[in-house]
Amino acid sequence: MVNWNSVLIKKAIKRYKYFEEVKDCTDPFIGDYNFFASKENLKKYIFAVWTTLDGVPNCTHIAAKNMLFQNNPDCWKYFERTALFWTMSHINDPFIDHIKAALEYSLYVERDDLIEILLKKAEEYLNRDEYKTNKDYKNQKVYPSTQLIHFLIEKWLGKNPIKDRVLQYGSGYGIYQQLIDNWDDLSKIESTYWDELCEYHLKGLSLEKEDDYKTEEFLASGLVPMELINIIKVRKKLGLDFPVITHELFQTPMAKEPQIPTGYKDDLDVKYQLVKRTVDTKKKWTTEEIVSELKTQFGEDVDLFI
Repeated sequence: MVNWNSVLIKKAIKRYKYFEEVKDCTDPFIGDYNFFASKENLKKYIFAVWTTLDGVPNCTHIAAKNMLFQNNPDCWKYFERTALFWTMSHINDPFIDHIKAALEYSLYVERDDLIEILLKKAEEYLNRDEYKTNKDYKNQKVYPSTQLIHFLIEKWLGKNPIKDRVLQYGSGYGIYQQLIDNWDDLSKIESTYWDELCEYHLKGLSLEKEDDYKTEEFLASGLVPMELINIIKVRKKLGLDFPVITHELFQTPMAKEPQIPTGYKDDLDVKYQLVKRTVDTKKKWTTEEIVSELKTQFGEDVDLFI
């Protein structure tokens, strides 16, 4: 194992155990599915079944990050699965920060369709009457990186109908203001700024203080500097220059840019199809039934994502 100099990098690797093999997630996934696909939900609250996709992190982001750290190329499939699962499971949670991770992952794997779904959901939340009257919504904290992802999405898609509305909450772009102000000419930014952004990311991994809002900004992405990779990704798409970041965080395996396409196909994802077909048909399925359906549809030799 590499002996990293950064104390925070070493702490993150130790705390989140990126070197460990991820345990099979089938049993807890099926347990969650059975809970959310209750008879009452199937009859009255069918969309609650999507919530199955929100838990079981060994099926999604933990598997993705551990595999990336271990240089397993299958990690990219899990990153895209995470983006899909979090997008579809984001139901009835209107706090602005809570949609950030799904947006970051979706841009990271270049799933424009998921970004569009998330923006529509966020717009619906912002249009709720309680956003005008409830102090918990009116005075909610919003991470600078949440504002950043909305800025980047506007640049990536050429539009973001809610970016300015989101900016009305929280305290603005914070540490990213310098980037926003100099978006068209990064030469005006001191090279040390990129190191500062890396340190800011590391301090947002809850390594020093637990259960503290300010130190939990990047728990979903972990040691992956996703917000910085997304900056580079957007600038490349637009044909703009991009920073070469030399901080030690970018020497770790976690700073690799995603392989696009990732190889993930949601049509062949047994877990996703189990939930999707339950919502579509309003009936409960077994994993074996889904596998049989997919093999009938795509052929016996199809490579299913279990």
